[in-house]
Amino acid sequence: MCLSVSIGIGFSYAFWNQTEKQQEANAYQTGCFAISLTNQENDINLSNQFPITDSEGKQLVPFTFTVENTCDYYASYAINLEILEGSDMDDEYIKVMLDNNEPVRFDNEKLTAATMVETNSLRSKTLATSGVDAHKSNNHSLRIWMDEDASMDAANKKLNSKIVISAVATEKPLTGADYIESLLADNSNMIIQDESEDKNIRFIGATPNNYVTFNGETWRIIGVFNNMYECPEDSESSKVDIGNYEQQCQQTKMLKIIRDQSIGEYSWDSTESTINDGRGVNEWSTSAIQIALNTAYYNSQVGTCYGGYRKSSKACDFSQTSMKGLDETARNQVARVMWNTGTVDGTTHTYSNTNTKDMYTAERSDNNGKSLCTSGTYCTDTTQRTTKWIGKVGLMYPSDYGYATSGGNTYNRETCLNYKLYSWDSGSYKTDCAQNSWLFNSAYQWTMTPMPSSSSAYFVFIVRGSGRVDYYVAGDTRVVRPVVYLKSGVNIIHDKDSDGSEEHPYGLSM
Repeated sequence: MCLSVSIGIGFSYAFWNQTEKQQEANAYQTGCFAISLTNQENDINLSNQFPITDSEGKQLVPFTFTVENTCDYYASYAINLEILEGSDMDDEYIKVMLDNNEPVRFDNEKLTAATMVETNSLRSKTLATSGVDAHKSNNHSLRIWMDEDASMDAANKKLNSKIVISAVATEKPLTGADYIESLLADNSNMIIQDESEDKNIRFIGATPNNYVTFNGETWRIIGVFNNMYECPEDSESSKVDIGNYEQQCQQTKMLKIIRDQSIGEYSWDSTESTINDGRGVNEWSTSAIQIALNTAYYNSQVGTCYGGYRKSSKACDFSQTSMKGLDETARNQVARVMWNTGTVDGTTHTYSNTNTKDMYTAERSDNNGKSLCTSGTYCTDTTQRTTKWIGKVGLMYPSDYGYATSGGNTYNRETCLNYKLYSWDSGSYKTDCAQNSWLFNSAYQWTMTPMPSSSSAYFVFIVRGSGRVDYYVAGDTRVVRPVVYLKSGVNIIHDKDSDGSEEHPYGLSM
C-alpha cells in the first residue's frame, strides 16, 4: 500500500503581492490509512508580515496537522514541503521549522519520481521522515517565515506551496536503542548489560563494533541508557524547570554516542585572577567548555574558548570544514536531556579510592565540586553549584570509561569494576582494565564531573593517557570529545554495508 496526499498552503508577507489563507480542515483517506489536517485557529496566515529572526519565527503560532494510521500494521511516511508553479520567492529567504526541530532554510532538493506528487511542483524539501504504529496518530506543527536576511529583492514576491505526505506500509524499524539492545544475546564479547541500578547496555572491550556515522564523521556508541529524561526544546512557551524535570520531560531509554576523535585541547573553565586565582570554576552548568559546546560547536560557529589560566583565549572556529561543529541534520537528531553532574563526597569516596560502580552512583548524587572548599585563595568563586543540568552536548563520565572495560586474563571485568579507577595504570590493571576499555587512549581526556577538594574549587576528573582516572585544574588544556544523546526516535541503519565496524559504521535516520 502506498499513499500520497497533499495539503495546500499559500501565504504572503507585506512584501508580497498576494495573500491566500487555509480556511477549513481537510482530511484525505484511502483504504485504511488516513491523513488529516487539523486547522482551527492556528492556520498559516502570514499576510502583512516582514522578515523576522529565527527566535521570533520559533514563537509563531504553529500550523498543526495529524497523521493517523487506521490500519493493523505499521506505516512510514515522509513530510515534504513543495514549491509550486507561480512562486517567485527565492528559496534562500524561506525558513521552515517542523515540530521542535531546528529551523532550516529551504534549499532546492530535487524532486524524484518517488516524491513527485503535484505535477506543477517546482522544488521539494523533505522536512522529516517518521512512522506511526497501527491505530495510532502523530501530531506535527509547522512554522514558516521569511528570513531576517531577506533583501528588497524579496519585495512583491509570492510563495505558493504545499505540504506533501507520502506514506507506505512497512515493517516497523527498531529504534537505535532497541537495535543495540537486540544485540545482547549474541554479542556478549562486546556488549553487555552493566551492574548499575539502571541496567544500562554498554559496548565493552578494546575494539567493539560500535562505530556510527554522525555529523558526517566517525562517532562511537557508548551504549543504551535507561531512565533518561528527554526534554522539550527550550523556548519562552516551554521553559523546563530543573526542579520539575520529571514532570516536564519524558522518561525513556536513549542512545549515547561520543566523537571518535577530539575537537582539540581546551580549558574546561578559566576565570579572572580574582576568582580562584584564575584557574576556573568546577561547575559544569557555567563552565567555558559547556558554553562553547552548546553554542559555537552546536551551531558550527566561531566560539569563545580558553587555553590556560586567567582567561587566556584560544581560537575555536567550528565553522571550518577541518574542525566543524554539528550540521543541520545532526542537530535535529540530538536530544535535549537531563544530565547528572554530581560527584564523589570527597571523604568516603575520593579521587584516589573510587571504583567504577561507586563513581556511577556519585555522578547521580547531590555532592558538588565545592562542598569541601570554604575558604582560601582557590575557593573565592560564588558560583551556584548544581548537580543536574539540562542541555544537548556534554562530555563522558568517569564511569563511562570504567564500564567500557571487558577485563583481561589476570583481572576479569568484575575485578576491574570493583577496583579503584585511580590505580588502573599499574601492572596488570593497566593491560587488563584500562587497555581493554575502548575509551582509553594516549591523550588526557576531560570528563564532565567535578572533583571536590578542601583547598580548591577548580578540580575536574580526567582520564589520563596512562589509564587512570585522576583530576586536573579546570584552567589547564586537555582533550575534548563531545558526547550527545540521540532522540528516542532515531533509528540505526544496519545491513551488510553498515555493521558497526570501523570499515562499515552504522548509519542514522529519523
